[in-house]
Amino acid sequence: MYVSSIRLRNYRNYENQIINFDKGMNIVIGNNGEGKTNLLESIYLLSTTRSHRIDDNKELIRFECEFGSVEGNVIFNNQSSRISVVVHKKGKTLMINNNPVRKNSEFIGKLNAVLFAPDDMNLFDDSPKIRRRLFDIEIGKLYSVYMYSLSNYLKYLKERNNYLKGNVDRLMLETLTEIMYEPQIQIIKERNNFINRVNRYLSIYYSQISGEEHDLKIEYRSVITEKENDEVMKQQLIRLYENIRERDIYLKQTNTGIHREDYVFYLDGRDVSMYCSQGQKRTVILALKMAVVQIIYDIRKEYPVLLLDDLFSELDSNRRYNVLKMLPSSIQTIITTTDAREAELIRDKNVNFINIEKGMMENA
Repeated sequence: MYVSSIRLRNYRNYENQIINFDKGMNIVIGNNGEGKTNLLESIYLLSTTRSHRIDDNKELIRFECEFGSVEGNVIFNNQSSRISVVVHKKGKTLMINNNPVRKNSEFIGKLNAVLFAPDDMNLFDDSPKIRRRLFDIEIGKLYSVYMYSLSNYLKYLKERNNYLKGNVDRLMLETLTEIMYEPQIQIIKERNNFINRVNRYLSIYYSQISGEEHDLKIEYRSVITEKENDEVMKQQLIRLYENIRERDIYLKQTNTGIHREDYVFYLDGRDVSMYCSQGQKRTVILALKMAVVQIIYDIRKEYPVLLLDDLFSELDSNRRYNVLKMLPSSIQTIITTTDAREAELIRDKNVNFINIEKGMMENA
């Protein structure tokens, strides 16, 4: 899978720009503030229908414009398709080959892209919500049923929370609680399966990047202990909600469930958030992204597009070289950098260089 071209109209600092990409490695070179991250963000938008930097898509629209759009030509299994996201004041419109798509779940996954961005460094210090969102997005790109279950759960959670704000009838509360079990069972199973897959690769990639042998793993902290047997999981959820019922009524909100779960990273048995340096954390994130890339390949039999924003900063030359060396030749990679000299690290590869200045791009 790769993006052969992309067109940006009224998107961020781009007025009307078309850029072509090679199916291999692409290096985008430009000063800070010229639009390099905006370019990667636009490709990520085509993959997930959302920005990785903001929650309000209207901020993606160029100043004083009515709409903004991203249109990409995607090659998958030797077939071309054109996908686009149009952001306007009332929301967004998704299209595949110029045909509108009603549900996000029908669109997500048409382009699989994995993004490494400087903001990912906040993963360890931010709230569990940020970590859940990262894994929800990655799982959702692979399994549309996961997003369906998650959407249903969030809808039921909202209904239950609204009911808790009024006069509570316990029988009605039990009914509202009962419908939350099934989507949670599916979500917990998929989260557990995904983390198990990720853990198979994490240590391998971390060790390759760092040049040293290390043990890296993620602990999935679920609200229940069982993660495979549906009936046992349901019974554990029933007991969980029975034990928390009075607290929920008193606080007028749902205090347990998959919206309270978390993921904890351990490097050589130590909590990454507490004991690791910035350089180690950056390497953990890179190892995670490479693990996700490999999992997508294992399932889809084609590599996703790999987006590396400001890859070279804060990595020593050995780790930069190790990252680039491990990239499969068949994966499309788009890397941004401010310094063309850093591209010398990959002089042995066929590279498409793209210069960017004030929202204008050209192939070097």
